Amino acid sequence: MFKKIIKLFRAKRAPRTIILRTEGTHYHLKEIYARINQQYFEGKLDLHITWFNPKKSRYQRRIVLGSYHRDKKLVKINRILDQPDIPDYYISFIVYHEMLHHIAPPILQKFRRRQIHHRQFKDLEKQFQEYALVKEFRKKSKMRWFVD
Repeated sequence: MFKKIIKLFRAKRAPRTIILRTEGTHYHLKEIYARINQQYFEGKLDLHITWFNPKKSRYQRRIVLGSYHRDKKLVKINRILDQPDIPDYYISFIVYHEMLHHIAPPILQKFRRRQIHHRQFKDLEKQFQEYALVKEFRKKSKMRWFVD
């Protein structure tokens, strides 16, 4: 009896269908992804990309601009970046950063800690053509942004 109950909990569910929303008001993620993929990865990456809407919170200490979901090969970009005052090079960098998570996975360290943004990752990040402009834009912006 107990084994049957455990078996029910372990039953696999069908994977959820992912709806990709790539068209924005000012930026189209599919175009940015294709350009970054060709320029930095020789067009070899086969990932999905979509916008996501941030959860509404009264007190936000930081804003997550992007994330990468390895199991789904999915890059998600915060819709807050789809604004005319966000430079093209900045949103391109966020897409590039998330794509890097695919080729530079986390490193397992002592005590099973995962280091996500390790030295190799940061070195690859600095290879972005407009990296200096990105750093300057981050300093000038007053929001506390966080790239996952």
